[in-house]
Amino acid sequence: MTTQPLVSVRLVTYNHEKYIAQCLEGILMQRTDFPFEVIVGEDCSTDRTREIVLAYAEQYPDKIHVLPAEANLGLMRNSQRVEQACRGVYHAMVEGDDYWIDPLKLQKQVNLMEAHPDMPLCAHNVFVVNEDNTSARLYYAEAMPDTLTFAEMSQICTPVVSHLVRKDVIASQPEWRLKIWCGDVLFRLWCAHQGQVGYLSDVMAVYRQRANGLTAKMIAQPEKRFSEIIYLYEQFDRETGYQHTDQIQKLIHQEKEAWRRQQLGWRYYLLRPGKFVARLRQYAQAVARYRNGF
Repeated sequence: MTTQPLVSVRLVTYNHEKYIAQCLEGILMQRTDFPFEVIVGEDCSTDRTREIVLAYAEQYPDKIHVLPAEANLGLMRNSQRVEQACRGVYHAMVEGDDYWIDPLKLQKQVNLMEAHPDMPLCAHNVFVVNEDNTSARLYYAEAMPDTLTFAEMSQICTPVVSHLVRKDVIASQPEWRLKIWCGDVLFRLWCAHQGQVGYLSDVMAVYRQRANGLTAKMIAQPEKRFSEIIYLYEQFDRETGYQHTDQIQKLIHQEKEAWRRQQLGWRYYLLRPGKFVARLRQYAQAVARYRNGF
């Protein structure tokens, strides 16, 4: 009989030939006192990604299970089928172009969650690198609290590669999540709605920013992103019985104001003299630093 895993590692991947081996090695190096499984959602890649993940599954048949797709499903549908295949009490999330660097990552996060049964989600700090590994920075440059409230979570992002979440929290998400692009925003808010989120300051993973990643695609289609995020906030507000409506309305206002600024461009600053003068001052300071060799 197959051992029941405490943690299911959810790995979604598409055209990650250059990165997927590094991702899998980061998972396989985990040292834990509990069993874990790796469920790979391979989304009909056009490169060698499928070949690589199947080779790993053959080498580690008791640990890795691959779900090949016959046609490209997209991130949300692919994630859903991986979620449904997972058996663990906790789900750890990673995408094929990111990777873990701490062999005790899962153990540390499970220890925290086991000590706090009401904690829906645990996240941690990560390195952010560009596609060519020529620059790196911390995701959270400033210190963060050990636990985060709904209000705090609504104002930040949490990298997917850092997530450990309870299975029942994920399963309780509304079905309309499959209709939206910004699923990570809903995930973060939904978890925070369930209770305070845990945070570990340890830098235990690497998040890779890529020119053709989902974030870049969303930036390239601002109108679609704006309409979807407003829809998400309004639906979430209704779904949760308006328990967080003050914070949600604040988020909606922030998005609408950002959209208005984007539409106006520099006219926004001309219509607000104080903002315009502040930008001119920043520009003058930047020119002065350049002339003085910083």
